[in-house]
Amino acid sequence: MSGEPGASLRQAANYLQSGHLDLAARHLQSLLNGNPNDPQAMQLLGVVLFEQGNQARARELLQAAVRLAPDYVEALHNLALVLTATGEFDAAAAALRKAIRLEPENSNAWLNLGNAERGMGRFDEAAKAFAKASKLAPKNPMADLNQALLMKDMARLDEALVLFDKLIARYPEDAAAHNGRGACLRDMGRAGEAAKAHARAADLAPDNAQYRINMRDAWSRLIPSWHLPMLADEARNTAYQQAMDKHVREGMHVLDIGAGSGLLAMMAARAGAGMVTAVEMDPILADVARQIIADNGFADRIQVLNRLSLDLKVGVDLPPADLVVSEVLDVGLLGEGVLATLRHATRQLMKPGGRMVPAGAVVFGQLVELPRQRSVNPVARISGFDLSAFDRFRNPAAYRTISLAKEPHKLLSEPFHIADFDFSAPPVTDRQRIVKIPIAAAGEVYAVVFWFDLQMDEEIGISSGPKGTLSHWAQAVQFMDHGRMVSAGDEIALTMGHTDTRLYFSV
Repeated sequence: MSGEPGASLRQAANYLQSGHLDLAARHLQSLLNGNPNDPQAMQLLGVVLFEQGNQARARELLQAAVRLAPDYVEALHNLALVLTATGEFDAAAAALRKAIRLEPENSNAWLNLGNAERGMGRFDEAAKAFAKASKLAPKNPMADLNQALLMKDMARLDEALVLFDKLIARYPEDAAAHNGRGACLRDMGRAGEAAKAHARAADLAPDNAQYRINMRDAWSRLIPSWHLPMLADEARNTAYQQAMDKHVREGMHVLDIGAGSGLLAMMAARAGAGMVTAVEMDPILADVARQIIADNGFADRIQVLNRLSLDLKVGVDLPPADLVVSEVLDVGLLGEGVLATLRHATRQLMKPGGRMVPAGAVVFGQLVELPRQRSVNPVARISGFDLSAFDRFRNPAAYRTISLAKEPHKLLSEPFHIADFDFSAPPVTDRQRIVKIPIAAAGEVYAVVFWFDLQMDEEIGISSGPKGTLSHWAQAVQFMDHGRMVSAGDEIALTMGHTDTRLYFSV
């Protein structure tokens, strides 16, 4: 807000400008006690109270000042700012238009008129007001900033980005411009650039909490949310460290595929590896891994390659590995391409007789009823309405994450073996077989819940099963379009198989 107090109000204005709001308020109230109809004291006290968060009283005083002095431009302007802050955009615009009639060259009034018009969704009028403000005060970046923000509000993102870029070229230290540019890039789906823009805004204005929040939000969009609970999985971390301590030898070369944060690579280095090559295809994660590795003092032994492991060549990119550690697994074991990745690593990147960690996995399953999920597998009647047309968006061949411990269910069979995978010799062809599964309880077979026991070596293992110790991975479930009614003592022929990227089931 602005203020030009006369000589009698100079002390109060000084208090306000120096941030001593309580002193300013007491001084102004004392002046008003002596002269209750002083519009200057009223408007300045209104400014002070607004800064203190008392919007209702600020509005009363500014309205009173305008009634006493209808052509008091400063009071009109500050009243409009209060009205804008409380969402009364129409009344704010009316006050600003009157101020502009009195002072047509008042760039701040034009600027705030644009904000009021923008608040009402009158974007064309807002654009005109911002353009006028920019013309009147070409060295003030606020009008151009608001014009860019307006284009963003109108979803004219390419135009908005051009305006943000021009503004930053003129004012490279303008934190608000970098913050707005970040929001624009976020809406364009350019998350990495958005994060950098928000980080720059936070660097320029370190006390601005909203800029820091925007920066952290932008960073959080760059990687899947499962990374954090994965890092917090103590059972997983302990098993990997035990395997590394057991099998890494002094001076060994360890290849870490899917390095992520660099945690497994550092475990290998801590266990005595002479060299670790950490491969991470995501450039954002690769950069962070480099920083983490350097922060922990392992930069001399761990190199991070921002590559896809399938593109690496021994003798060109790295020496052959004595041990390959990986964690390219999803809840259904195969969904991140672990078989193709480790097949290539075994043949092309690892020494003959080298070791894989983990060494393999065994998959188990169980037939279940999941009554809460049945109405959407396939989509049928919901709340008395036929929503079956919505079923076109469901992929019946896909699996999803589920936790039997948290989902109402009925077990129709005992756990049964599905498949074994030796990661040192991954299968080269798809496999399928039919198995007769004994039925333990009556119900409808329409879902298979499955999980894996991860074998770090012959002795160290962890499980994602219902009774397993892993907290990051839960179980996976595949639903079948058509169920089959069964009774205890029956047997059901279950077709089960896998491709390189998924397990599948049918009855």
